[in-house]
Amino acid sequence: MSNKSPFELRFDVLKMAKDLMDQQYEIANQQYWTMVNQAEKNSQDVKEVFEKYTPKMYQPQEIMSKAEELYKFVTKKD
Repeated sequence: MSNKSPFELRFDVLKMAKDLMDQQYEIANQQYWTMVNQAEKNSQDVKEVFEKYTPKMYQPQEIMSKAEELYKFVTKKD
């Protein structure tokens, strides 16, 4: 067991939340390119696919919300 300060622990949780958001964005980005390539093969309107599947980059507040959600587990007293 490590003896991390509360600041280090909160930083670790914040980093974990950012990593999770990065992974979600990467998955959405992969899906986007799959759909664009599929639309091109099927001669579909790429503009429609672009508008529907372009991933939205997360905002700092979303990282904070995810970190708070994760931190609740750390502070939970059972």
